[in-house]
Amino acid sequence: MPIAELDDITVHYRSHGPEDGPSVLGIMGFGLDQRFWAAQIHAVTQTHRFITFDNRGVGRSTGEPALTIDHMAEDAIRLLDHLGIERTVVFGASMGGAIAQRIALDHPERVSALVLAITWARPIEFMARQSALSRTIIGAGGSDAMLEAGLVRMFSPRFFEVGAETIDRMLRAFDLNGGHDVAAPEVLLAQLDAVDKHNTLAELPAIGVPTLVIGGKMDMMVPYFAQEEIAAAIPGAEFATFETGHGLMIEEMQEFNERLHAFLAAL
Repeated sequence: MPIAELDDITVHYRSHGPEDGPSVLGIMGFGLDQRFWAAQIHAVTQTHRFITFDNRGVGRSTGEPALTIDHMAEDAIRLLDHLGIERTVVFGASMGGAIAQRIALDHPERVSALVLAITWARPIEFMARQSALSRTIIGAGGSDAMLEAGLVRMFSPRFFEVGAETIDRMLRAFDLNGGHDVAAPEVLLAQLDAVDKHNTLAELPAIGVPTLVIGGKMDMMVPYFAQEEIAAAIPGAEFATFETGHGLMIEEMQEFNERLHAFLAAL
């Protein structure tokens, strides 16, 4: 189990694919650990080394909860330093996409390209109300209740009809492959604070690396218009649209992975 000791925190990470050549750093979203990258490992490792990790306080990573996206971005930079990676593609999903934006803006010399999936770049009223509801759910039922509530909003209604077995099989696989408790309530609450404060939209025109923005038309966690805003703000960004929602990386796995592979192969 590779662990990076980074002064005040320890970061659990994994390296997939070839050790030499270009790399991709995968940054996962709210409350989720790196096992949720499983569906993308093959697509990335056809062309790149894929580094995945658990944000502090999530999975097997430790440390005091981070209250800002900036804080989590610095954790990712410290992991790159630990691994001796000077420059990498940064691939962020949801909250991970917010962290990826911050890395690209604050450390442009470390980023060769960006993949920003199902993410946002400014405070959004819908998401603020969603955060308030999430705090209520955590207070009433803890982390497990929050995970169940998130699962219902992650996939499209039709996928629960035709793909319920896939969802259950996926969750069982995570349990069988080193399952552990979900993030503690204090970690989730801190991440909600970080999510609420994220605001980079006015800065995004400064990004000058190849960028793929990915949006889901039925996303009920991060509105599709928020993803459109990012694609419009970053010069030359490619915008890939999918027909489902926040779980499109699983729900439309083949189509998503083909689009991701095409982008990485063209770099």
